[in-house]
Amino acid sequence: MSFLTDTLIGFFVAVMNSFDNIETCYYTDYNSGVQCRLYYAPEEFFFRTPLPSPGESLESEVIIQDQILMKKDKLLHYIDILIDENELKLLIAGALARKKSKINLSVFILGFTPSVLGFIERAMNIPLVFFIKDSNGRNWQIGHNRNRALIDNSEAGTGKKYEDNAGASITITCNSPLFLYNFSLDHFSRPGDFNTDFNNDFFKYYD
Repeated sequence: MSFLTDTLIGFFVAVMNSFDNIETCYYTDYNSGVQCRLYYAPEEFFFRTPLPSPGESLESEVIIQDQILMKKDKLLHYIDILIDENELKLLIAGALARKKSKINLSVFILGFTPSVLGFIERAMNIPLVFFIKDSNGRNWQIGHNRNRALIDNSEAGTGKKYEDNAGASITITCNSPLFLYNFSLDHFSRPGDFNTDFNNDFFKYYD
């Protein structure tokens, strides 16, 4: 093998064998839950979704260092979700010593309305990319160009009693690690109307 090949192999072996301490700062708040806004767009709207570049630190496995590039006239949308009814999980699945990461996101969209039901009908078989911010202010990315997120199941209903929440519970899954998107999403968000122009129902380009 060449010197360059040996060097690269040595680097990757060093990275794979590199671990570090995980310390808890008891003066820092570690808040549970996620915030009440879910960002999304079809995967085909993305020109490039950069992946993390693993290095020596544990954080490098999940932190994305470059901004996402959308296709022309394609940007994100968001959905308001009911506070305290949503949960983001990272799971591992597979045979022993052949484990892989899997993301599970459960959300509740308030309102048994045509727009909510229309969103489910339109998006239930579309590969998507989602972003959600946790209560600590971190933007988590679910899905990318290689492994897209999909709606796994949904249950919408009016509720039985007046005090019940009417709306739709939705479970989103993705066979991918969970990534931290270390950039802001707020400056280009605009709600959708979920009408008949599906290809224009997500972001329209604007400065």
